[in-house]
Amino acid sequence: MEKLNLFIEKLNRHIPLRIFGLLSIAFGILGDTIAYLMYPGYNFTKYAVSALCDGSGGIFFQTGIVLSGFFAFFFAIYLGNTFSDKYVSQKLRKVSISFAIISCVSFIFVGAFCGVNLIISLIHGTSALISWGSGFCYLTLYNILILRDSNYSKYIAYYGFLVSSILAILMTAFFLHLIPALRSLMVFLPTLEWINTITVILWYFTISMYMVYKKI
Repeated sequence: MEKLNLFIEKLNRHIPLRIFGLLSIAFGILGDTIAYLMYPGYNFTKYAVSALCDGSGGIFFQTGIVLSGFFAFFFAIYLGNTFSDKYVSQKLRKVSISFAIISCVSFIFVGAFCGVNLIISLIHGTSALISWGSGFCYLTLYNILILRDSNYSKYIAYYGFLVSSILAILMTAFFLHLIPALRSLMVFLPTLEWINTITVILWYFTISMYMVYKKI
């Protein structure tokens, strides 16, 4: 972890990593948009987000996810390192960053392994669950750190807790839909997944723009 943090610090001297959050969402949105335009008949209320990789523009969806996860990886670590020891405990910060790393790497795997092949689908699904679970943890912990650090606006954390709550609801709904008796009641799962995607994008945009504006 120390070597990674040192690398992030050196990299930030040459490239302002605060903009990587914006690059993450830009590539993600671009990939999703192109894949959607090349998928006639795609329905946001019926198909999961990852169904976009099954269309003719699937490669754009996958590339967008991989690049989005790549930039999110560096941004999330940098963000975690900006929290001052004056306001937050070093142990909590390290735990938060660890969850962020797991979530971003898993997210990259979600994009890299996407398709109808059984093994690929298994890797994709497992990676998505790990990314969701660790994502919930690091988003929640980061928002706690934001609340404690006076360099950040508390309103970002308040919205962040809403994002975490939506992600928790999504994970709960996903596991409930695996129960045959409840599967028909989970018809809103694709819509919920898109809502989660949009709210996470907005959180990344908000925190990134705040860091750019404040030059954090």
